[in-house]
Amino acid sequence: MSYNYGAYASNDNDSTQTSDSSGSSGSSTPDKNLTMVPHAAIEGDLVKVFGNENQFGQSLGLSWENVELVDGCLYYDPEKDKHKVFPWKDVVGIAPGEADGLSADDANQYLVKNYGTTEKRYELVEAVVPEQDEPVEIGNAIMWYSGSDEYGPKSASRTLAKILTRQGRDMVIDEEDSTAERYIKGWLRDTSASNVLRDDLEDRRFAFFEVKKQSNQSDRQYHHPIVVDTQTGAQVTVQNSTEETTGTLGGDENDESGDEGGEKEVAVPEPIADFISTCDSLGFNDRDRAATLLGDLIADEGNDLTADMVSDFGGEDAVLDEVAE
Repeated sequence: MSYNYGAYASNDNDSTQTSDSSGSSGSSTPDKNLTMVPHAAIEGDLVKVFGNENQFGQSLGLSWENVELVDGCLYYDPEKDKHKVFPWKDVVGIAPGEADGLSADDANQYLVKNYGTTEKRYELVEAVVPEQDEPVEIGNAIMWYSGSDEYGPKSASRTLAKILTRQGRDMVIDEEDSTAERYIKGWLRDTSASNVLRDDLEDRRFAFFEVKKQSNQSDRQYHHPIVVDTQTGAQVTVQNSTEETTGTLGGDENDESGDEGGEKEVAVPEPIADFISTCDSLGFNDRDRAATLLGDLIADEGNDLTADMVSDFGGEDAVLDEVAE
């Protein structure tokens, strides 16, 4: 099954995609720690949603069973023992709808990604071309959505907490009701690890993917999660009220995103701001020269600019977008 990712990227979309995916049997393999890259999709049974807290902060866990890859390439990071689903365009430079004859055999056995001067090597596990290949079972999986220990939860984390839990909007503590330091470390209202999946979402199969949305408050894009019922094609959104138990898959028509107003404007961390200023003063207004400098700064252990900070800001492309207009 293929999904029109662009249709879900609009802030005023009312997409009702449908799907004809087959079910899958349970898997005895250990749960995969899974991360999604925008414009790739899985389908699975969402069995548990829970808040968690440890020494690293708070995070929202999504536990899936009978997961199938329906669009994209699943790669394994042996260094961190994690799996990541990349879209075809990230793997071979072209999307399935843009080329004839693309097949699963075209996926690179090894995928190398450079984050500054850091090289990350991934190993291919499975690849699926939508509308051409059958979905491939990849077992059970766990997804973690958190944020930055300096700037708080990401938009995707807040959105999923609001649309998937029984508490709805109340699952996320209002930033205005807390100090900045307290909000960053404690943005979830329930971190008991109890299952808080909405009652009306139980025993259903969903498609899950992320799209890139345009921020309402800046020129930057942000990653936005989409959850779609595979049987009805209805997109899961925020319940109109936490008391509702039926008819909520369509959610609140006035709040498709789950995070009012879309992505909030995020303050630029001082080290990134210093990098942008340095590029400006040196005349580095093209991406290649700026990317080289960014990589050098990240590799310098004595520098305040770190790979994690760049990732929390939205990735290397987001930082470079601030330099090369």
